[in-house]
Amino acid sequence: MVRKPVMNITFWGVRGSVPAPLTARQIREKQIALIERIIKDGGTKKIFGAASANEAIEEYLKSLPPSLSGTYGGDTTCVEVQVADAPLILIDAGTGIRHLGREIMRRLIAREHVNPLCCDERTKHDIHLFFTHFHWDHLQGFPFFAPGFLAGNNRMNVHFYGKKTTQQRLADVLSGQQECPNFPVAWDDMPCDRFAHELHRLDRETLHVGAATITYQELTHPDAVFAYAIEAAGHKFTFATDTEHKSVPDSRLINIAKGSTVLYYDAQYAPEDYVGTKGSVTGNTPKFDWGHSTYEWGVRTALEASVPILILGHHEPARDDFQLEELLVRAQAYSRKMLSLPENKGKQLTVKLAQDGHQEILA
Repeated sequence: MVRKPVMNITFWGVRGSVPAPLTARQIREKQIALIERIIKDGGTKKIFGAASANEAIEEYLKSLPPSLSGTYGGDTTCVEVQVADAPLILIDAGTGIRHLGREIMRRLIAREHVNPLCCDERTKHDIHLFFTHFHWDHLQGFPFFAPGFLAGNNRMNVHFYGKKTTQQRLADVLSGQQECPNFPVAWDDMPCDRFAHELHRLDRETLHVGAATITYQELTHPDAVFAYAIEAAGHKFTFATDTEHKSVPDSRLINIAKGSTVLYYDAQYAPEDYVGTKGSVTGNTPKFDWGHSTYEWGVRTALEASVPILILGHHEPARDDFQLEELLVRAQAYSRKMLSLPENKGKQLTVKLAQDGHQEILA
């Protein structure tokens, strides 16, 4: 018997800082590497048979890593969290939200709920969007979010959540990027109904969105950042991007991540990037206080919080797909090393890379 999912987590944007679409040179490098792999595997006749059927080709490509058959993606942060019996929940509105917007439009044309796990007609057009912080790579996609421009019977109700600041109201932060001459459509001209909910840093509240319970915690980043934990029916997903470790794993993050099935963690830098090493992808400038972390601290945090699945994201824009996979190999080796320590006896940890379009289904 197949159990109905409690939570579907889909990554629509996993790059950090700026979008990083594939270049023509990178595509050519992939093509060369793919042809080399086909030759290594015995050639097309051995792999596909005399007549190369489309299904056989598809299966072969699925067996290859994304560096050869796809990409980890170039869009900035956006995550969709579908929770059974809840309105649709999103985290951040980087450029990945543009692709999500097209998918939501498809659902509406098919007369589906914007959250396929919910059948409550009263929330069919409700979206709850949580911002980790207000740096541009986490906001810049919203002006291109097609459902925000729907009017009439398909008008969206968009609830925005973000940190309360003394300098600027949440609505002003979002409207600012659409002021002339930055964008041709003003914030106030978008047809969607918008509701701003400002979250206090110290007097934190527990939020309820349908069947989902959402908590948050401020972490270390320039201008600060919120981690979010979304919980429903015994499953929990913690999202911690744009956060920086110090000399020990962050106890605040460990506390909010405990009990999670999945932890998403910012691993923009390799250890040598962070300290600044000649020849590293990001150059020899140390990255202390830049607000990002490494796979080592992602592994250590996941183990401290006893989280079984760690997803590394907010990928460095200068790192291509081949380099990301090298980083994954190192992260998995480091995880095995840490799991062998006596203090981690009995713990389990699977380490993955965030990828545009990838889903984690919790049932």
